[in-house]
Amino acid sequence: MLFIHEETLGQLRSEKTITYVSDLLAKGKLRLYPWSHSEEDEYLRLRSEIVVDPRIPSLERPDMLCLIMAKRLNAILLSENIGIHRVIEFHSKYSNVVVWTALETLENIVYKGFLNVHSAEDFLRYVREYEHDTSHIFKSNRLKQSLRRIESWLRR
Repeated sequence: MLFIHEETLGQLRSEKTITYVSDLLAKGKLRLYPWSHSEEDEYLRLRSEIVVDPRIPSLERPDMLCLIMAKRLNAILLSENIGIHRVIEFHSKYSNVVVWTALETLENIVYKGFLNVHSAEDFLRYVREYEHDTSHIFKSNRLKQSLRRIESWLRR
């Protein structure tokens, strides 16, 4: 099950993404997260703690809301935001939250059998397609590490 906060929906811009998310909502595969007063209080606490920690770059409210949701649900958070990754690294209350980047998500889709690849080159084609679609280019060292893990997994 996937959850999304209402404020995150407001950040969607492309028609293709809006249509895709609408379809997931209609099929019941994606649900709006029921935000509570206690979670709003947690957001206010987290925001005040982040502001005074120079190791953590500024985070927008929707990013923090998703982090709080992931913690409460014991769910994986999908984020490229360096600030989110720094909260996980430096804030003990959130250190147990698992955060995947898009590259880690693609890898895990392969490991779970939702994306069939027979070689590292197959995987690389999906990565390049993602990069083209999103204009997000992965750092070469991260991509090399990912390809090594995929190669190792394919040899199992």
